[in-house]
Amino acid sequence: MSLISLDEGRAHLRVEPDYPAEQIQPYLDGADAAAQRFLNRNVYPDQAALDAARAGVPAALAAALAAREQAQEAAGQIADPATARLLSCAADDAYADALESAQHVLRGMVLTANIRVALLLLLGHLSENRETVARGATVTDLPVGAEHFLLPDRVGLSLIHI
Repeated sequence: MSLISLDEGRAHLRVEPDYPAEQIQPYLDGADAAAQRFLNRNVYPDQAALDAARAGVPAALAAALAAREQAQEAAGQIADPATARLLSCAADDAYADALESAQHVLRGMVLTANIRVALLLLLGHLSENRETVARGATVTDLPVGAEHFLLPDRVGLSLIHI
């Protein structure tokens, strides 16, 4: 489920209320994903959703650690050192992904007006620029307006651009 409702997305795009959801929903989902990736944190529709997500972190990390240990043990049973190393690295990578995911949840925040505006700007951008190549325009990862609204809530990376 997207942070912006389908009805709000339709209104922002100025399309009819019966405009097909399957032509808007992917852009809503993409806007959510792009914004949250830029922010280095998850965004939740309300405090209850944030609290529920945070409550699940210890169990998720315990499961990830158990899976890593089990995979490491299985890798240790492999006779071929290259295969064993490959499986061991895959187990470490999966655990690192779980840690990163937990960090995004723990740094999570509730949807704000600035983020809502950024999501709508991204939705409009994605809807207008449906092609891989934009002729006569400079292509950036996020539209400058959306980045402006998201930047104050970004965490974990240096904000200095060189």
